[in-house]
Amino acid sequence: MAAYKTNAIVLKREDIFEADRLYHIYTEDFGKIRTIAGGVRKINAKLTGHLEPFNLVWMELITKKNGDLFITTALSYGKLLNQNALPSQITLFSKMADFVLKMLKGPQKDNALWDFILMNFLKASSVEAGKADKFLSEYKTSFIKILGFGDNIEEALWYNY
Repeated sequence: MAAYKTNAIVLKREDIFEADRLYHIYTEDFGKIRTIAGGVRKINAKLTGHLEPFNLVWMELITKKNGDLFITTALSYGKLLNQNALPSQITLFSKMADFVLKMLKGPQKDNALWDFILMNFLKASSVEAGKADKFLSEYKTSFIKILGFGDNIEEALWYNY
């Protein structure tokens, strides 16, 4: 089993099995990955609060024989989305996370993309309700430019389906 340590942004979580969760995260060292946290839905689970969506987390991961990644340790050190966030901010964060998941197919380290995603999630927490659509549009355009698609979002989406 190999062990890894990295900083990450929790983008999405899905319940699997009886007490486990599958997490979609964007990491500083590996890019987008899917990983499993065992037993986090149990009442006394210590990782649960740290692995909330839109948290900045330092984590340790291990690979099992079948290649699956498992979270062994997680420590949140920042929340990108405030606890008293408006519904429009929650929607904006969800759309930004979904776009990351849609555009990135597998793990690939990219320092420029890590900085961009982190910076824009931090900015998004202060976007006013009426300006969320404009912010999201600019985010998507800049994101695909970093990926090398220029300004053509339709082409970028076509390549990623």
